[in-house]
Amino acid sequence: MESHTTTVELWDADQAQEYADEVFAVYDAVFGDRPDQDDWREVLYDRHCSREAFRLAAARDADRLVGFAWGYLGRPGQFWSDWVLRELPPDVSAAWVGGHFELVELAVLPDHRRHGFGRRLHDVLLDGVPSDRALLGTDNADSPAVRLYASHGWRKLGELSPDVQVMGLRLTD
Repeated sequence: MESHTTTVELWDADQAQEYADEVFAVYDAVFGDRPDQDDWREVLYDRHCSREAFRLAAARDADRLVGFAWGYLGRPGQFWSDWVLRELPPDVSAAWVGGHFELVELAVLPDHRRHGFGRRLHDVLLDGVPSDRALLGTDNADSPAVRLYASHGWRKLGELSPDVQVMGLRLTD
């Protein structure tokens, strides 16, 4: 059950950098796909923090970071945007890629799942983004992540690989 000390707040790039050690600890506990924090910062985090309209939603339980979500405005010339442009049908990618908000990561520590943190992180991250559409890559199978996104109106736009799908969400009616 959520405690009264649980908060979800939005951080800018400077705040995200200030708390990079805590963000990495959660990232590593959830994904564990980077050999160390230096690699994670160089290859992923610092690069993303420098992108246009970067923002990070942070979930804290008391003083402990228990989850986060981050994203930024995606543009052609960026690795993931270019991958989507190559793999999705041209009419789909033309309608979605470039100036989209890219939801890059959403992670909640295992002992804090199923308490609404993912939903709250999603909503705080996307509230007021400077785009009319959002994209993300996730599992290409039924999973808690896919169910979370689908429950918010995200829909499958195509596949990047047999294991990865691209989902899109219109942010305005």
